[in-house]
Amino acid sequence: MTSPAITQMTDWIRADPRRIDAAIGFTAVAIGSLLIRVSPDQFETGWPEVAAGFGAFVFVMLRRTAPALLLVVAMAWGGIHVLVLNRPTPIFFAVLVLLVTVCIRLDRWQAIGLGVVAAVLLYAFGIIVNEATVGDSRAVIGIVWSFFAVGIADATRSWQQYKASADAQVRAALLAAQAETRQQVSEERLAIARELHDLLAHNLSVMNVQTGAALHLLRSDPDQAELSLTAARDAGRSVLDELRELLSVLRQPEDDTDDAPIGSLPSFDELNTLVETVRAAGLETVWTESGSPRTLAPAVSLAAYRIAQEALTNAAKHGSGSAELTTTWTDTVLRIRVENPVHTGTERSGSGLGLIGMRERATVHGGTLETQVDHGRHIVEATLPVISPNDAEGADR
Repeated sequence: MTSPAITQMTDWIRADPRRIDAAIGFTAVAIGSLLIRVSPDQFETGWPEVAAGFGAFVFVMLRRTAPALLLVVAMAWGGIHVLVLNRPTPIFFAVLVLLVTVCIRLDRWQAIGLGVVAAVLLYAFGIIVNEATVGDSRAVIGIVWSFFAVGIADATRSWQQYKASADAQVRAALLAAQAETRQQVSEERLAIARELHDLLAHNLSVMNVQTGAALHLLRSDPDQAELSLTAARDAGRSVLDELRELLSVLRQPEDDTDDAPIGSLPSFDELNTLVETVRAAGLETVWTESGSPRTLAPAVSLAAYRIAQEALTNAAKHGSGSAELTTTWTDTVLRIRVENPVHTGTERSGSGLGLIGMRERATVHGGTLETQVDHGRHIVEATLPVISPNDAEGADR
């Protein structure tokens, strides 16, 4: 096991690049001095070697600033030392460190080329210092050291590239996740806005119509006024109930969103109640149904209900007091058609968000919604698949 003191010392050195360079410089000078000292040739040493050792340490300490320039200077210093004094110098070990630093910043073939140049020079200096012949191991060691330095640089460069690529992939994944989260939040906001619009627009319209009728009939027909106020009260209760259910969905913890009480929201099975409500509000509604009703996925059922609700609400607000509702079932789709007469020359007032919401509800489940005015009649026709593509994908999974 590693000693705690050694671990602390290693962490302390790694915490600052300058400490790392100082450790590398000290190690290079120490190894160079030791090899010169134990050499069997017993070279004479003096102040030039001490100056070279100090220079080697300084060059390694500054290697992050201008490594190429320092490499040239160190090689020139070492060459002059060898040619003039004819004895080895520890600065060549700084040359090897600087060679690694420079080769990391080059591509592979450039690094190999620089390594060949350094190997040739170190080989030549080795022959001069040791007065050796071609192929002498004391000179060949310079070639070995040079290509060892190039190999270390190549491995370091590859590791840095891999790390940069991995970091880039992590950043890209984080950005993609953030973008997806923002999109999901935006979609949730739109869904909440649609629910609130459909809920409030219909029931508040009913309340407005019924209270207006009650005010009109309060003196002339108190009994009918009472019925209108009762209908307005029921619509208000419906608003409160549905708002309570919607808020209970929003309050679900994130981990429990899949278990949100979707079934407590309105479904297409409650269309009869919706028709009775709009009839009570004063809209003469004729409902015609054809085909065999089929079971809808909960989300599609809610969308179908909301589309019919919004279309009938618009008919009550902008029409002339009557509407025709037609629901047609086939093996694959459900068609909802709401048609109501409009006064000639009148313009529909409103923000248009209701039509946009209906179209979004149909589109998100793979359906369509078309609106048109034909011979003074406003027509809304929605087509929804009996099985939504989204639900089908979920079933496949």
